[in-house]
Amino acid sequence: MLEEFKDIDTIVYRQLYNGLKKLSHAYLFNLNNNVYAEDMIMSFVKSIMCKYHTDKEEYNKFISKYSMAPITQDYRWANVKKDWEHTLCALYKDNSIVGVALLLIKKFPLNLKMIYSPKGFLVDYTNKEDLIEFTKGIKEYAKKIHAFVVKIDPLIAVSEEYYDTLIKKDTKVSPKNYTKNNELKIKNLKECGYIHNGYKKEVGAYIQPRYNMAISLIDENNKRLTEQELLSNFKRNAKRYHGEFQTKRGVTFTCVHDDSCIDDFYRIIESTEKRQGISLRNKDYFKRIMNSFKDDAYMYFASVNVDKFMSFLESEIKKEKDENQINKYKEQLEDAKIAKEKYGNDIKIAATLAIIPPNKEGIKKVEYLYAGTFEEVFPYLNTNASVHINSFIDMLNKEYDYADLEGVEGTFDDHLTKTKAKYNPIVLEFVGEFDLSINKFWYFIFSKFSVQLKKIYRLVKGR
Repeated sequence: MLEEFKDIDTIVYRQLYNGLKKLSHAYLFNLNNNVYAEDMIMSFVKSIMCKYHTDKEEYNKFISKYSMAPITQDYRWANVKKDWEHTLCALYKDNSIVGVALLLIKKFPLNLKMIYSPKGFLVDYTNKEDLIEFTKGIKEYAKKIHAFVVKIDPLIAVSEEYYDTLIKKDTKVSPKNYTKNNELKIKNLKECGYIHNGYKKEVGAYIQPRYNMAISLIDENNKRLTEQELLSNFKRNAKRYHGEFQTKRGVTFTCVHDDSCIDDFYRIIESTEKRQGISLRNKDYFKRIMNSFKDDAYMYFASVNVDKFMSFLESEIKKEKDENQINKYKEQLEDAKIAKEKYGNDIKIAATLAIIPPNKEGIKKVEYLYAGTFEEVFPYLNTNASVHINSFIDMLNKEYDYADLEGVEGTFDDHLTKTKAKYNPIVLEFVGEFDLSINKFWYFIFSKFSVQLKKIYRLVKGR
């Protein structure tokens, strides 16, 4: 019976087998066909086991009960990160899972590897005993595959404030869900050997940004907001582009759960990249997201029916008295004619991509990963705000609690901050990255010269 654990990658097998022989009841191993003895041993094995390559469904079943679980710890995220190898690991205690982690594995020259658990692990960081056991298992696995470091950026928040309050340097918001016991969590991590990488503010300083923005869809008493209450929280320049203002201009909203509109989405993202001088992801990346998460992936679009928009403009020109406004409408009418000729009558001009993590109990959130606007046509319609507001209302109706708008610069002077600030978001400052050094020499080299090594690697790869 114990032999079954030889054939799977179970971290503690060798140590466990040898250790059990030293126990006072080890003579039971010598009793032939003693089923009771084997059952007892196997029960003990499963009670302390940390194993990798755990069952996917069992893994996500645990996540479904983990409040605020991030999408990057869903096993389906590994399908998106095709340039990384991956494995799933779980800590068992009393025959039940008490912690899990998706481990992404990046290969380096000289047969070296880096392990990264994005926004992980999912374990009770206040339980030092479990954290110690989990860390032991991870270290054993890392050594086996020649990884020199394990990087994590756990969802441990050190502050939580409303954006306006933060900018005005006013009083802080009372801690809610993220910030509980954060000092104890950090202390336990450090005592288990994890090295904290500091509190840098720049987005590019870490794999994941330390500062996130989120919109609460519930009030202070955890009561769900009404649509009107939600809209009242937004800035005027956002909420005015909602409802009748847009519909009478021919703006409509759609949502898909597959890759049928991937070309439209990528066209919008490409336009955003060029305009802002940034680089996001290629089309295949977005396709993998939609195909991996399917019904849990939401691709929202704002589209303009050009004929309807032109009819609106012609109607406004007839009744408008102000000559300047009339000329403005006429210019927009000419824009519409050119746009129709070039792109057709129905044009998708704004989009956002959101994913729902598997957690179905406790505090539930939706994560907004990417958004953009095709401003080659009708930039004055502000459909970026419209598509977001409509998606927030949809998630409100689906009884989600938080809309996570993802990362911004900690200096709060970047374009993303200004774009997201119109929704009166909460700013969450997370603790950042921790490193678990596995090979001291290579970890030292990597931590001190990582920038230079990346440049050299790119040059060599280019040849």
